[in-house]
Amino acid sequence: MLSYEYNDFMGYRMSRYCVSIYRLGKLCGLVFLSVVLLCPLLSAQPTGRLLDLRSYGFDIPPGRVSPASDALVTTVDEQGRTVVARVQVDVGKYHLVMLPNGQLVARSFDDAQPTTQPFAPAATTQMIEDLKRGKLAHFKTLKTRNYIFLYETSEGFATQTSRILERMLPGVTGYARLQGIEVHEPEIPLVVLMFRNDENFQQFRHVPKGIIAYYHTLTNHIVLYEESKLAGIQKELARQQTINTIAHEGVHQILHNIGFQRRLSAWPMWISEGLAEFMAPTSLGKQSRWKGVGQVNDLRMYELENFIKSQAGSDTEGEWINKTVTAYRLTSAGYASAWGLTHYVAKVRNRQFKTYLQELNKLGPLEGDHRISSDGTVDHHLTVFRKHFQTDSAELEVRLAKYLGKLDYKDPFGDQPHFIVMIAHNNGAIIRKEANVFHTLQLAEKWRDGVLKSIKGATPANTKSAVRQFPNRLQAEQFLRRWKSSP
Repeated sequence: MLSYEYNDFMGYRMSRYCVSIYRLGKLCGLVFLSVVLLCPLLSAQPTGRLLDLRSYGFDIPPGRVSPASDALVTTVDEQGRTVVARVQVDVGKYHLVMLPNGQLVARSFDDAQPTTQPFAPAATTQMIEDLKRGKLAHFKTLKTRNYIFLYETSEGFATQTSRILERMLPGVTGYARLQGIEVHEPEIPLVVLMFRNDENFQQFRHVPKGIIAYYHTLTNHIVLYEESKLAGIQKELARQQTINTIAHEGVHQILHNIGFQRRLSAWPMWISEGLAEFMAPTSLGKQSRWKGVGQVNDLRMYELENFIKSQAGSDTEGEWINKTVTAYRLTSAGYASAWGLTHYVAKVRNRQFKTYLQELNKLGPLEGDHRISSDGTVDHHLTVFRKHFQTDSAELEVRLAKYLGKLDYKDPFGDQPHFIVMIAHNNGAIIRKEANVFHTLQLAEKWRDGVLKSIKGATPANTKSAVRQFPNRLQAEQFLRRWKSSP
């Protein structure tokens, strides 16, 4: 989770906000991000504590937190209409309520009266009418069973996005039920706002450069744009990245609207983002599609494979796992690691995985986060992780690396040049051969140096190495197999 110092963000006065980063690393010099907004730094059990939420999107004075048990009140919405709202939590003399359109706002006790009237979700037509006021007036509308799409993108992009998200919703919901967590269908239409390009995206709401999409917890909207600068360099990779982002943000929105992850609750970053990656793998073919929960995420697996290779010759003694689980901020490699760890525990340690998710599911609004240490980690997250998985980090690290090494995936750079490193060491009795494939010469040489350093007794006389370039990954891997099997 990356914290930015920023002011006047999203119409709110914010000195700090937290984002979860969806990053595909540095591709051709470009970095792509998507975010989940807003995720304040809170204590695990804030009930009774004094909190100042003004910097997190609520323009209210500091107050003590008290539970509200989903009480209902009458208040006015942003258009001045009297509506029934559902209270999420109380802070001082204010309710944080969910309006019929799904947005979270603050209302003073004087402006919100208890009621016995039922909560009625806003009608789709009313939501569309309200959304198309002002900056979105010229947007086209696409209504599906569960979503409202407002777009100025191409028709093909809008259709493709709608198909992916609609297909994901029952799949993600079904998987959530399998974890023993009581979930429900979204009671309010899910909103996706799609801009043509970065310029229009930024004019709607200014965010730090590099962000291409986000799910905003307070508005309950996904906001993204279609055209990518990468498309002019690597068209297919740009498509893959865009589709993956749509699915990732779609998971966040779904989980916050089916009762799996409570709005305003704060989960450990590794599982919040790792779970979104685990549930959102996509693929390209004649048409882009969602692959299904738990399928290999090609983009993350590519990055993770290269990360693991870069650690050749080093023994982190569990540091990799510890950093992933305790991270308050996630780097690009951290996102890949979070996906890999989530994939492993969900597939191999499923019983413990279920109980872990069930504990997180109990976190209510303004619960779940802990103060970070000076090195940017949250030690409490590791304590809870060990309670459920009961595994030494160093041992788990070895098991995870072996598990990931057996996963098949499609290299997004497969058609580009690849490099093979070949190492042969003669210890006098047998010849030890090692080889690996890399997308860049720099990573190949780093891996070679790490392996050579780890070989005991290696000298120029008994150890030889070579690096060879191939036009694509397939040819490189074919050669590697022949070389390994040769005398």
